[in-house]
Amino acid sequence: MKHRYNYLTLILLFFSNISLCQQKQLDSLILVTNSVSDSLHINLAADLIYELGLNEQFEEGLKYCDSFIRISKNIKYDKGVGQLHNEKASIYNQTDELYESLKCFDQAALYYGRINYTRGLAMIQNNKAVIEQRLGNPEKSITHLLEANIYYEKLKDSVSLSTTINNIGNVYGDLNEFEAAKKYYYQSLQLKKKTNSKTIGSTLNNLAIVYTKEKKLDSALVLLNQSLRINKEENDSKGISETYSALGKISFIKKEYHQSKKYYESALFLGGKITYKERLTRTKLSLGEIAIKTNKYQEADTYISAARKEAENLNSTPLLLHSYDLSSVLDSARGNYVSAYKWQKEYKNLFNEHTLKETSQKIDLVKKRLENEKRQQAVLDKQKIAEQGVKEELFKQKIYTYVAIAAFAVAFIFIIGIVKSRLQRAKYIKELNESNQVKNKLFSIVSHDLKNEIHGLDNTLNLLRDDVISENEFKEIIPLLSNSAHQTSLLLTNLLNWSKSQMNELKANPKTFDFSEIIKGKFVFFASKASKKGIRLINNMKETTIVYADKDMSTIVTQNLIANAIKFCNSGDTITIYKKEEEDSTKIYIEDTGIGISKENIVKLFSDENLTTKGTNNETGTGLGLKICTELITLNRGTLDVESSQGEGSTFCIALPKTQVS
Repeated sequence: MKHRYNYLTLILLFFSNISLCQQKQLDSLILVTNSVSDSLHINLAADLIYELGLNEQFEEGLKYCDSFIRISKNIKYDKGVGQLHNEKASIYNQTDELYESLKCFDQAALYYGRINYTRGLAMIQNNKAVIEQRLGNPEKSITHLLEANIYYEKLKDSVSLSTTINNIGNVYGDLNEFEAAKKYYYQSLQLKKKTNSKTIGSTLNNLAIVYTKEKKLDSALVLLNQSLRINKEENDSKGISETYSALGKISFIKKEYHQSKKYYESALFLGGKITYKERLTRTKLSLGEIAIKTNKYQEADTYISAARKEAENLNSTPLLLHSYDLSSVLDSARGNYVSAYKWQKEYKNLFNEHTLKETSQKIDLVKKRLENEKRQQAVLDKQKIAEQGVKEELFKQKIYTYVAIAAFAVAFIFIIGIVKSRLQRAKYIKELNESNQVKNKLFSIVSHDLKNEIHGLDNTLNLLRDDVISENEFKEIIPLLSNSAHQTSLLLTNLLNWSKSQMNELKANPKTFDFSEIIKGKFVFFASKASKKGIRLINNMKETTIVYADKDMSTIVTQNLIANAIKFCNSGDTITIYKKEEEDSTKIYIEDTGIGISKENIVKLFSDENLTTKGTNNETGTGLGLKICTELITLNRGTLDVESSQGEGSTFCIALPKTQVS
């Protein structure tokens, strides 16, 4: 043991000395880099910073990035500025600061674009795709990957092309588009075999994961055995670790928990030799889940607690959410229901906080991108002015003409404004009266429905606080609280859209899009809720369905209709979505086998009268959902109809145009 300790100490000292040597080299490069002729110094600095990142010297790496970016700008070496922003983005990616990473990649793309550096632009697109996938933006990820493919095809770089094609497969795999994912993985394998790539094992692992999701476990095992053999031949610790994780997942599905544990422990051991910490944390969470299944609660607590601490250090919200969920399951299994409820509350608070933070960060990123585009446009404008220097006199004459026209236009607008102001005054008074009416009606609904929902939540929490209810009753409270919170959220969404429509602020922005994408997304969204009620969701609309409408409004309508269908179905019922194509329009049907609607209530559904009915599990509503749906569909030149028989189910039909209606 003493010899082993000395050996590890020597290794740590060795890598520490390497890092110090790299920093000394970088400090010396800062002193000798004074002009564009010293560009080789910048390239060497970027390589040294990359090595600092490999050694997890992140703070030092960022510090040197900023120093050499300033130097590169001073000597006007655009390629160097782009390269250093790229290294800075890679460091942020390693530390899971994904939005900062995207900002740096945008900066790198700006400088690479100035010099038309194709390979650099291709790498940027590929790196941004990986981050967008981690952020849960698959559409953006695929867009970046396809752009990267165009660059690599121009460069005739089959090795890099095989990587981007593999990454496209990853995105489709995360979307559960299994056939598309397999298609791209096989294309990637074909290219990698032609180029003798050393990453064949990684793609085989990805392909096996798809087969695992399809429950084709035998096919997945064949691929994983091939991957394991190749990765061992290439001594690829990361690849072997990924293979063992995939084998552990298959054993877990087969309920072979002992074997699954062995695979995950092997993955954890090998993973400890590489720097991909996020995967190690996921592996510990998987081991914790196995321990729960085998009633080894203390072992489960050890793994989950360790994973939670690592997730906090990594600042990874998805991993923290997973750890909170497993802690809730663990405490429920141990009979500690109060603690289980606390973990569920932690989960909910973090999820809401993460959603708000992510939205804010996305807005900041968009602003940053717009600023970069403005800067790039400014550079192009300067170049254009320089090219048109010979036409300066003609340009001045045009300016004089434009000024005269502008002066005439201003005078004309001023006169028109005076005429319109009187007409608008009467219009504003009318709109103000209408706005007051909407406000009064909105307050009436909020004070009644929303107050009832919140009052119900408050009463339930008071019962929990005062220990009034039994353990069996407590088990029933959590889904009731979740359902009540969901209904309150849906109420607020519908109220917002209704108030906008009443004040004529709701405007449609129609575009051509695939309606089947909305259905796929909402089936994923409602899968858990439907499963809890024992309701089967059937999607018979998987092929492309093109319509011309506002996608956001169509999404709201679909969510309301599916939520209503689940609300009025019992265990064993089904909800089926299918379509019928007509000459000028497409009809989307949402059909359920639930309790149906009486004839008198069908008449009230689309009237001004509020109609709210409790669901099969006493779910409440506001009566606004179908009104909002009707108004949104009407704004898109479509129709919403219903057919129903009490006790036999209901069918709602959305009809939307295929193309722009003149």
